[in-house]
Amino acid sequence: MGRDDRTNGFKIRAVSDADRVAVQSTVQSTYFLTGKKWGGLLNKWHEVGLARDELVVLRPYGAAPVLEIEGLGGPYGVLIVEATRTATRTLRNGQRTRFELGKDEAVVIKCEDWREPRAEGRGVERV
Repeated sequence: MGRDDRTNGFKIRAVSDADRVAVQSTVQSTYFLTGKKWGGLLNKWHEVGLARDELVVLRPYGAAPVLEIEGLGGPYGVLIVEATRTATRTLRNGQRTRFELGKDEAVVIKCEDWREPRAEGRGVERV
């Protein structure tokens, strides 16, 4: 198994302003959440996989959405969820949290076992 074969995961649902929330990743393509077009239907849940060295950013564009996030668990431990203006939260398998974001406020999600990328070049060796 390669390093990207094992993932954690989470489910996300935008309660309001779903069409204005982008899911950006260091590994995957960026996409927007979809929401309800006609009244009476609930916004749908999206499942997102998260590799060990991947960061996912939930970023609204010109909106102040309400988001619900549920941890799906995985081999890399709990998920760390950091919002710009609120406390850092950890999500274990099945735990759910709700964020009421301000305009253009972002949420960063990473694994407990996340590691910063190594610096390019020669590192600490003398030249």
